[in-house]
Amino acid sequence: MLVGGTTLAHAITAAAMPVATRLYSPTDFAAAAAFSSLIGILVVASCLRFEVAIPLPQDDEEAANLLALSVASVIVFSVIVAGVVAALPVEALALLGQPTLIPHLGLLAPGLLIGGLYLALQMWFVRRKGFGPIARSRVLQSASAVGGQLGLGFAGLTPLGLLVGQMLNYGAGAASLGVGALLGERALFRRISWSGMRRAARIHQKFPRYSVWEALANAAAIHLPVLLIAALAAGPEAGYLTLAVFLLQAPMSLVGNAVGQVYLSAAPEALREGRLAEHTAAMLCRLVRMSAGPIAFLAVVSPAAFGLVFGQEWTRSGVMVAWMAPWFFFQFLSSPLSMALHVVGRQRTALMLQIAGLVLRVGAVLLAAAIDRTWVVEAYAVSGLVFYAVYLGIVMRTVGIGLRAGLRPTLEAVLTGLGGAVLGLCVVVALLQLTP
Repeated sequence: MLVGGTTLAHAITAAAMPVATRLYSPTDFAAAAAFSSLIGILVVASCLRFEVAIPLPQDDEEAANLLALSVASVIVFSVIVAGVVAALPVEALALLGQPTLIPHLGLLAPGLLIGGLYLALQMWFVRRKGFGPIARSRVLQSASAVGGQLGLGFAGLTPLGLLVGQMLNYGAGAASLGVGALLGERALFRRISWSGMRRAARIHQKFPRYSVWEALANAAAIHLPVLLIAALAAGPEAGYLTLAVFLLQAPMSLVGNAVGQVYLSAAPEALREGRLAEHTAAMLCRLVRMSAGPIAFLAVVSPAAFGLVFGQEWTRSGVMVAWMAPWFFFQFLSSPLSMALHVVGRQRTALMLQIAGLVLRVGAVLLAAAIDRTWVVEAYAVSGLVFYAVYLGIVMRTVGIGLRAGLRPTLEAVLTGLGGAVLGLCVVVALLQLTP
C-alpha cells in the first residue's frame, strides 16, 4: 500500500515534468536544487532524531512523548535557522552561486518547520502501521506541489514557483497526517507531560548524541555536493542534475523510504525473536527485484529519450542518469536497510560510515572541480556508487547475513538487470528509427 501510494504520487509529479521543464529554465532548476539541498541537509537534524525512536518503545505513552519532543525540537530549530538567515550578510549568501535564490531564502525556515513536522508525523503513523494515511498524504503532497509549481510557472514567477511547490509538498503531507493523528490519538496525547518528555529524552539519548550527526553527515553527503556543483560547475549543471535526480533517485528514494518504514515497523520485533538477519535478507531480495530491471532500463534509454521528452536543452540530464544508475541501485538497497544499525544500537557505526561518505563524496567533487569542472557530476556519481556498496556490505555483516544468503539477491540483480538493459536497447533502436 505504501509503495503503491508513493509510486502514484511520483507519477503525478513526473507527468507534469515535461510541462515544468518548458516553464522553468535549467538555471531556475539550479536555484531550486540549492534550496532543496539546504532543506535536505538541515531538516534531518530538526527533530534531533527523536522521530526515528518513535516506533521503538513498547509503551504508547513513551512514544507520544517522543513525538512531542520531535515537534518541540523542530519549532526551536526553525526559529534558530530563521535568525541565522536574517543575520547573514548578502556576501555570505552569494557563496551559494545562485543570485536568483537569495531574495527567497526567507522561505528556508518555514520549509524546515513543515518538513520536520512531516518527518515526525510519518514516524508516528509507521508506529501505528498506518500505511494507508501515509500513502494518501504522499498523493496529496504531489498534487499540491504540481499545482503550485505549474500555476506559478504559468504566471511567470520563476524560480519562486519551484520553491513554493517544494513547501506545498511538505505542508500538504504534514497537514494531512497531523489532522489524522489529532483525531485518532486525542486521549493518548493528553497524557504527554514535561516529565514524560524528559524521561523519553533520557532513555533515547543516543539519537541526539549520535544519530543527529550521522543523519547530518548522510544528508550532507547527498546534498552538499549539489550545492558545490551549483556554485562551482560550468554552466547550469546543478539544474540538469536536479532533473536527473528527480527522474531516478527521487522515486527510488521515495519507494526506498516507504520500504524502509515497513522494514522498521517489524525490525524491533524480529530482533527480539532472533530473526533480524532473516527479515533483512528477505527485504533485500524484494528491493533487488523492484529496482534492478527498471534502473538498468532507464540507464540505457535516458541519454536518447530526455531530449525528446523534456526538450533538447535537457539532453545532458539523460547522460547524467546513465552515469548515476549504479549509485542509485546500491542506494536503493542500502538506505532502507540502514535502519538495522539503529535497531541493534549501532548508532556510532552509522555515524562513522556517514562521516566517511561525506568526506569521500565532497572530496570527489572538489577534486574533479580542481582538475576539470565539466566532470564534477561524473565524479559525484562514482563516489556515490563506492559509498553505498560499502555501506550495504557493512549492514549485511552487522545483522548476520552471510555470503551464501547474499548470493541469491546478487543473482537476481544480474538477471533482472540484463532484462531491463535489453529492453532499453530495443527502445533506443526504435527511437533512433523514429527520429529524423
